[in-house]
Amino acid sequence: MSLTTYCEFDEVRSALGVNDLELKDSVLALPVYEMGLVRELNKISTSLTAAFSTVTSLAPEDRTEVQAALYDAVHVFSVYAAARQVGVSLSVFAPKDVGDGKATLSRFSGEPFKVTMDGINEYYQIAKDSVRQAFEAYNGSNNTVAASLTPATLFKASGRSYDPVEGA
Repeated sequence: MSLTTYCEFDEVRSALGVNDLELKDSVLALPVYEMGLVRELNKISTSLTAAFSTVTSLAPEDRTEVQAALYDAVHVFSVYAAARQVGVSLSVFAPKDVGDGKATLSRFSGEPFKVTMDGINEYYQIAKDSVRQAFEAYNGSNNTVAASLTPATLFKASGRSYDPVEGA
């Protein structure tokens, strides 16, 4: 598999605000980014990648509303999860200035990409919640028995029968 199973390289670059000269396809095609994304999806549910694969195998016009919602949610989440991984080294591959005179290149120092990464992390959390909701709906449409079960109440809060300050 490849990262392109879940999202396009240009979408990841767009989230980061870089172009294909600054972040090449060969970098995004490295297996580490796809492995990282699959790990993120497995944190949500170990069966999420299989469900996404099942939905992806259907033609878009044949997908139910719940299947389409799952596909869209995983797709958007994948963009921001991959951008979050790649963004760790954003200051290394995105040049500040490129000169033509003596082929100069200067890079940013410090944290100039903090705003970008903060935005990516914010969208990542929103997209992660969206995937959880879409996957719950997908599972609910495939398994109505599990949705009807409610967990047992094991503990309940109770008040004190005496006042420890007054001793009564």
